[in-house]
Amino acid sequence: MKRLTLLALSFAVLATPALAQMRGQDPFADADTNRDGQITLAEFQASRAARFDRLDRDRDGVIRMQDFPRIALRGDRGADLERMISAADRNRDGALTRQEMLASPPVAFAMADANDDGVLTAAERDAAKARLQQMRSARR
Repeated sequence: MKRLTLLALSFAVLATPALAQMRGQDPFADADTNRDGQITLAEFQASRAARFDRLDRDRDGVIRMQDFPRIALRGDRGADLERMISAADRNRDGALTRQEMLASPPVAFAMADANDDGVLTAAERDAAKARLQQMRSARR
């Protein structure tokens, strides 16, 4: 169960620009930059950085709950955003800097990389998404 909780938390850290489409979206979809069907750790990290930049709406280098007032008020989406921030917020100030996010361990990648070879195949991604979906279903 702890592994599933970490997986769900990790996917929350992969939040989409407005988090409005977080549910059901492939968290690895835009990480395969060379479109070879596999995602390397470098591609994954670059994708995390790009997602942070999209979430940083005011371009101040920080993501806070108050930056997303409508999302913060929405049950699950607000909770997902709060988990994303707190999971990587090293100094516990309630704000997530780009440096904190990029320094946080790529847990989602590690959880999905079943054979620990540093590359995610389509089968590994599908298995990780299925585990996440099971966990989401169990929460309802």
